[in-house]
Parts: sequence; structure tokens; C-alpha cells
Amino acid sequence: MPQNEVYPFCLHTTYGLRCRSMCLFPVITIGNKHYHQASTFFRPPAVTQYLPDSITVQSSPDENCQLTFQAHIPAEDVTVGSVTFTNTSETLLSLTLDLAVILVSMPQGTAAYPDREGINQIISGHTKDLSPVLFMTGGPSAVSSPYPALSIPIHLTAGQSRKLTWALATKETREASLDAARKVAASPWQETVQKHAKFHAARTILVQTGNPDWDSTFTLAQTEAQRHWIGQPENQQSPFFLRSRLPDDAPNSITQQTRRDDLSLLETLHLKQVLLPTRPDQLSTILATFLTRQKEDGSIYSEGNSFAFSRPFHECPLLASLALKAFEIDGNSDRLSRTFPALCKSIEPWLPVENFAWEDTRQLQMDTGVFNFDIWEDTGHGLDIRTAKSPALLAMLLMEVTALARIASLIGEEAAAGKYQSLANQITHHIHQCWDERNNSFIYRDIESGLTPDRELFYPGRVQKELTISKAFLKPQRLQLHLFAADEHTRACIIRLKGTDPQGNPIEEVIKSRDLRWVLGKAHLTSHQLYQSIQSITFEGLQPEDRFVLETADFSQPDISCLLPLLTQSATPEMIESIIANPALMVENERFFGLAETWKGRHELPPALTVRINVLWNTLLIEGLLHSGQTELAADLFTHLMTTITAGLAHHDGFFPFYNKSDGLPAGNRNAIAGLAPLGLLLELAGIRILSPNRVILWGHFPFANPLKVHWQGLSIYKDSSLVKVIFPDGTNYTGTIEEPVVISAESDKR
Repeated sequence: MPQNEVYPFCLHTTYGLRCRSMCLFPVITIGNKHYHQASTFFRPPAVTQYLPDSITVQSSPDENCQLTFQAHIPAEDVTVGSVTFTNTSETLLSLTLDLAVILVSMPQGTAAYPDREGINQIISGHTKDLSPVLFMTGGPSAVSSPYPALSIPIHLTAGQSRKLTWALATKETREASLDAARKVAASPWQETVQKHAKFHAARTILVQTGNPDWDSTFTLAQTEAQRHWIGQPENQQSPFFLRSRLPDDAPNSITQQTRRDDLSLLETLHLKQVLLPTRPDQLSTILATFLTRQKEDGSIYSEGNSFAFSRPFHECPLLASLALKAFEIDGNSDRLSRTFPALCKSIEPWLPVENFAWEDTRQLQMDTGVFNFDIWEDTGHGLDIRTAKSPALLAMLLMEVTALARIASLIGEEAAAGKYQSLANQITHHIHQCWDERNNSFIYRDIESGLTPDRELFYPGRVQKELTISKAFLKPQRLQLHLFAADEHTRACIIRLKGTDPQGNPIEEVIKSRDLRWVLGKAHLTSHQLYQSIQSITFEGLQPEDRFVLETADFSQPDISCLLPLLTQSATPEMIESIIANPALMVENERFFGLAETWKGRHELPPALTVRINVLWNTLLIEGLLHSGQTELAADLFTHLMTTITAGLAHHDGFFPFYNKSDGLPAGNRNAIAGLAPLGLLLELAGIRILSPNRVILWGHFPFANPLKVHWQGLSIYKDSSLVKVIFPDGTNYTGTIEEPVVISAESDKR
């Protein structure tokens, strides 16, 4: 509902990019004054109810007039609502309502215009294959100035109210649209809104943190998540979540048919922050959908996130961890037993040591923080991520095998539990090998050598047919070759690297055109082999004006994903102390908006690099610090992150996955799943885990200055630094102090 100088608020869509813009908005005239700007209202428009399929806005154009605007979307091509005016004065109030639409159609269409059908005056238009029609009760006149609108004069005595119902239907023909608009306007749609409001309230946790902006942000995050839930549209086998939901999205369009599986498992891990404990059914549905995509070898590919000419890549190994989270809420042991074989199978493609590397930077869902592996931006260094042993991947695998061991114990598979516990010990060993004391962080290692050696070669120059380099290395090195064309054209070329391997044997690598991806005159190549020395390099098919840089690969550049071992409790106390003492990472001015996606390692960051704050990865890292015993630091980082999220919501009207480290401005898709405010993390920080309205787990720490109050389905929790109070729906209550984790249940739950 954007605001501008034309209207105080509006409903806006593009019908899934089938028009350039469609806006519906009210313009109120009282006396000779037109109220079309929110700033001129006596009481500016404010949202008083927001549901996934409806909204209520209240305001007062002047001190004597109260306006209530409602809109409800019963179907993707129909919107119905009402406009209610109340005279709050002691004298007669006369006003005019113009309910206007501005349709900017596609070239084949027609802008909205006044129209008539029998006795009904309407506004109609046409764009592409759609014919929107606006209908309103009360006998309005269709006017064209200043905008196409349905106009009606209203006269109210003291204290009197009048409600007008309107409907905007968008079918393929004008007749079908008008018929749908009439029917929905005459339907008991407000009863549906009330039912939906009760249903949504029963599945929404309300918190009072002492900061009203936080409170509304957490409520809105839960509602926004449900807007991404596409519930059984036609020709779909099951409901699904979209990773982003914007006016350009139409759930049943051809585009959305291909995007129905575009939510990733990593985003699902973040989505659980607002789905649990209220919607374990939706989390279970998501996981079941992923399992339907599982291949014979256990692989689950992120097909919805790939695009033309790119190879498919695996989903992050997180299925078992998420399945265990769902079980902790709904206790469905039958489903756990039934899916256990598939959960075990899902990690098999990851388990060989040579696969402890990512296949694609998109698996990490970061923005500029993976610049060391990026080939698209000018700041990208183009290192092949498939050659980098990743601490984040190891941490996820440790989470998975730990979850599988736990699930195996729950369902009585003791042999499997022992197997996965042994595997957890092995993976922990690999995580420790990724520790780097110089960086005070876990960092990437070469997938083959297990090393992160210092740079021993940096050789720039102009392309020649053959160059003799004759450089021996102190440690085995992987090589990177950067090519820079004199223009922006690609090159059909062949390049040969000659040298010796770590055993002293001669090796030769031949790089052909198909091995190179040119982007705006640049290409990056990472050698497949390790070199103990490089003797020469030859070029065929390049121009004399083209340039190159040959260097040893740099695996030392850290990013925020490298700290994920904190979440697995695999980091030793000494490692944790080193991480939080790292001045490049944890000093106050470096984390004002949250922790950056990357920071200075052994080398300076590229000057042109725009460093982002990543909400999803900040949430994981804060949770990791909390699990590592760093409660105060975790709460401090959480406060910075929430300040950034609430500012983005207030000033840019949405949840964003990224924010600039320099100024906190948002980046990425608006209202993306990966940008939702992490309600679950707030409760964890406060020492609260809700399993149901009748059962909670509480523990001692409370790092916030203000008390926290939580309400859900008759459950009320009050917690501060010294006291906890719990009231269950059946009246059972508990008051006291808590240090160690304790499960508290209602009397009805015990029976």
C-alpha cells in the first residue's frame, strides 16, 4: 500500500506482470477540499488489521469524519471491500467519495474508463488477456476526472455511519468480471474475514518486548510468512511456499508453476523462526515436498533456483535437522519413523570427503560476501567454490548426523544411532582442521591439500604465445588464472599450464573454451590440480592486447558462513574466545547494523565491494553464539539486527534479506522469506521454548533490559532477569525463578 501525492493509500498489483500497474484508491472531498494525500489527513491512515488475505485501514480526513477502508482477496482475481464513513460531529456532514483506479495497461490494452451495464455504472479496462471491472453499491456515478472513479455523495447526520461495498474482479471478459464483482459484493465476505481473523490469531504469537516497533514487526513477520503460502491452487498437488511474494507474482501463472519449488532448505531453516510452534503442519508439508523430489541416490536438487545454462545444485543438508524440529512440536513419531530411511539417504551424496565443498555460491544465499568466488561482478575473484572445503557445509553435516542419531534413538534404531554418532566425531575433526589462528576464525581449506597457504605467486602481464615462469612453491598450491579481454567479446582459446605436482611428477593442464565463462570481457579459471611448481603457460586464440594474471589461489578470505560451527557446539572454548576477540569482526562500529557477510582477512577487501548484512546468516550466527554460552553478545547482536529490520520495515515497507553495512539501506527482494524477523530467536534468547499452549521449556538466562510477555491461545508467559510467571489456558500457573532448563506443563496436559 504505497503512498504518494495522488492518493493517501492504495491497493496495487501488476496481475503477475500482465499490466504495468493497477492502483485502486479513495479520494475524499469535504467542502471544497480534496483529501488525496495522507499528510493532509487529520489522523493519517493506519493499518488496524492485517491478515494474509485482508487488510483494514482507519483514518480521519478531518476532525469530524472517520474513515474505515477494508479489502479482502477471496480469490487471486477478485478483491472485495468496503468504505465506511462515520460523522463524529454534532452537525450534518456532507462529503463525496471517489473510488478511483489507474490502470497502466500493456500495449494491447485499454486504460480504465467510465462504463455502464444496464443501470449499473462501473469502471472497466483491458490489459493483455484481462478485463478488470470495478463495481460499487449505493448507485455511484462513473466519472473520468481527475481519475476514472465511481463517485457518490454522502450526507451523514450527527453520529451516523454509512458503509459502501465495492468489488474489483479481473476475468478474461468484461461480462465475466462484472458478474464476479456483483456476486462477491453480495456475498457474506465479512463473515469470512472474521473467521480468517480468528484462525490467524490462534496461530500467531504476540510478544510485548517493551519496544512497540519490535512487537509489531514480529506480528507482521508471522502474517507475511502466510502471504507466501499458496494453498492448493488449481492443478497443484499440494500447497507450497514462495521465497518472495510481490505484486508481480501470480500464483497460477506459468512463471509460478515453475517457481513452486523455489523455496530452499536454507530458507526453510529461517522460515521455521516464524512457523514454530504455531504451524508445524506447514513445516511438515514443506519437508514432504522436498522428499518427493529426492533422487535414487538420495540427492535433492534445488531445481527451482537454477536458471538456463547453469548446472543444478544440491539443497543444503538440513532435512533431518528440520524434521526433528517439527517432531519436537507435533510429536508425530509415525512420520519420523516413516521418513527416517529417506532422511538417512539425503546426506549420502555429501559424505565422501571430496564432497565437503559447495557446488555453487547460490547454495549459501549470500550477496557480496562470496566475492572471492564470484564471477559476475567487477569485485569478484572467481575462485571455483568446488575446490574450497567449507566450514559451513561441515557444520550442516554435523547438525544432520547429530539429528539423525537423535531420531534413530527416538525410534529405537540404536545401531544407526551409534553409526551417526561416530560420523559426528569424524566431521567434528574435519571442522577443527578448518580453524585458522591467524584469522581468529574458521576458514576455507583447499579440498585436496587441506591447506590454506599464503600467496606465493602473483604474475600479471600481456598475453604471449608462451611464457616461462619457473616458480617452485613452498607448499602445494592451486592456481588461478584471470583473463581480461581488450574488448567485451569472448575468446575461443586454448591455454596450457605446465608444472609439477606435489610428488614431483610433471603435469599439464589444457583449458579449452568450454571451460571458461566470459562475463563482460573477463574470465576466471581455477586449476583442477595442485602444483608444487609452475614452469610455463601458453596461450592460443587470445589477442596481443589481452591481459592475464596468474596467481596462487587464496582460500583465506572468511565470510559469515565460516562461523556456522558455533551452532554445532564443535568449537572449543579457546576458538570461541578468539572469534569474539577478532577486531575485524566484532568491534562495535563493525556490527552497527549486524554482522557483515565478510570482513578483512589476510588481504584488504576490494575497495568497490559493497558489503551486506545478511539476515538469515546473522540469525544462524546469533543462535550459534547463544548455544556457545555467549548470551550477552548474542543479545547485543540481535538488538542491532532488529533495529536494522524494523528500520527497513518502517522506511521501505518490507522485510529484506540484505542491508548495506555502510548505511543500513535494504537490498534484495522486498518481503522475502530470508528477511523475516526471527521470532524464534527472540524466545530462545529469553530462555523460552514453547512446545504447545499447554507445555513450555524455560531456562534461566534473560539478557534484555525490559521484561518479555508472550501470549498464545490462552498461554501467557512473563519473564525478566529474576522472575518467571506462566499461566496456562486451563488456569494452571507457575511463578518462581529458574536456572537450569525445566519443562512446565498445564494440569490438563499432565492428565
